[in-house]
Amino acid sequence: MKKYALVFMIFLFGCASSVDEPPYEINNKQFYDTLDEQGNKLFAYVVSVKAKSREQININKKLTRSDVQRFAEQEHFEESSVLKLQLEDQAVEFLNKELAQRNYCADKHEINEVLWRDLSVQLRGRCL
Repeated sequence: MKKYALVFMIFLFGCASSVDEPPYEINNKQFYDTLDEQGNKLFAYVVSVKAKSREQININKKLTRSDVQRFAEQEHFEESSVLKLQLEDQAVEFLNKELAQRNYCADKHEINEVLWRDLSVQLRGRCL
């Protein structure tokens, strides 16, 4: 019986943790295209995320250790290289879909440059 209770608790905690909101929210995607002097197709693709405010601590109520720990463990996009790499991977997927949808690069393309700002990533490249 204890095994079933343990399995149920693990299942319950797993479900509770999967309900968490995503670590960032994409609020803008933009595609730019141009030609260079030789007539080669160039592109830039920008993906921006919405700034997320820190969870506030209510100082009027007694704080538990878990409250303080949860506040300390908050991961914010501007401070997290892991979240930035996740967004970069997602931006590449969005770019591939955008290029296919626009039928912009007939065969292949390459990304030459990745530029970061606080809340956005820009992928620059060319068609091959």
